[in-house]
Amino acid sequence: MTTSEVPDPEAAGEVPPPAPRATRSIPTRVVLAVVTIVVLMLWILGAFRRGIIQPGTKPAPIESAAGLITRTLATQTLPAVTEAVGAVQAEHLATVTSRVVGTIEELRVAAGQRVASGAILLVLDNRDLSHRLDQAQEAARSAEATLNQAQSDYARDKPLADQRVIASYDFEHTQTNLKTAEANWRRLQQAAREAEVTLSYSVIRSPFAGVVVDRLANDGDLAAPGKPLLTMYEPGRLWLEANVPEDMLSRVRVGEVMALRVDAREEEMRGRIVEIVPSSDPATRTMVVRAHLEDTRDLVPGMFGRLLIPSAPEPVLVVPAAAVTRAGQLTFVEVVVESRVERRTVQLGRPVGEGFEALSGVSPGDRVVIRNQHPSVPPKDRP
Repeated sequence: MTTSEVPDPEAAGEVPPPAPRATRSIPTRVVLAVVTIVVLMLWILGAFRRGIIQPGTKPAPIESAAGLITRTLATQTLPAVTEAVGAVQAEHLATVTSRVVGTIEELRVAAGQRVASGAILLVLDNRDLSHRLDQAQEAARSAEATLNQAQSDYARDKPLADQRVIASYDFEHTQTNLKTAEANWRRLQQAAREAEVTLSYSVIRSPFAGVVVDRLANDGDLAAPGKPLLTMYEPGRLWLEANVPEDMLSRVRVGEVMALRVDAREEEMRGRIVEIVPSSDPATRTMVVRAHLEDTRDLVPGMFGRLLIPSAPEPVLVVPAAAVTRAGQLTFVEVVVESRVERRTVQLGRPVGEGFEALSGVSPGDRVVIRNQHPSVPPKDRP
């Protein structure tokens, strides 16, 4: 019986081809991924949605300028100014402290309160000071009694010494006792007066008529020399401290009255230059100039202000306030272009008369439409 032999592929050096199923799975996956991406893109682009209004444009209605009140814009020559920013400060600012150590027994003022000159601000516990005054006065009274005795001895020994009844040595001793008693009495009298003055320091009074800025202590706190308790200023003596650039300092003179503006007052004010600090800030290249405020109504230290330094005149394009409208944060004017009304966005600057400086958006010769003859609210986009 013969057995048939089956050839071994590996022994013959032949490698069997890969399975057809595994070869076909890779292209299938690629095709499915591409189809999925295409379908998603078509869905995003709206290929499977119906009834959607397609975007388009519609021309804005054109308004005719016939019958409208217009005004032609023109430049005006105005004196130019350079603004040196600064703040209102008190000319006379005081920090109230105690001259003695003591517990605050009563603080009688609050922040913002007006006080008269000499008014009691606070009271310290003075029991220890009163005891020292009593001791000093008792010592002075004892010294006075010793002085009286020394004067009596001198009055008794002087005639005896003149008649040589007593020795000169004894009389010199009497004279020495008298001089010593007089010096001791004067010293203790001075000590009693100093103790009385020290006792008066337990009541702290206002150094001038002013306004309390802030309280830095409370009842029960310990007061000591050098420890701030209150700060106050004199409201009638305020000045504007402005930082003037070095190149503009030649236009500022001590004693000159110049225009200034404090934003809280919203009006132009006048101030006399009283001080120019002879020191420049190396970081900002400015110098401090102080202008005394002639009118201090409604002003307090710390308010923002500007010193207006005059410079060469400059042309300014002015837009009437009656031609300006606002929409949200934007400012508009309506300009007549070939008998049609065109709306433009403008940027406005400082107020000039009955209008505002136009920084951008319009040009000289443009005709703007006057919509409101009596504008009540000015634009808010000033610099």
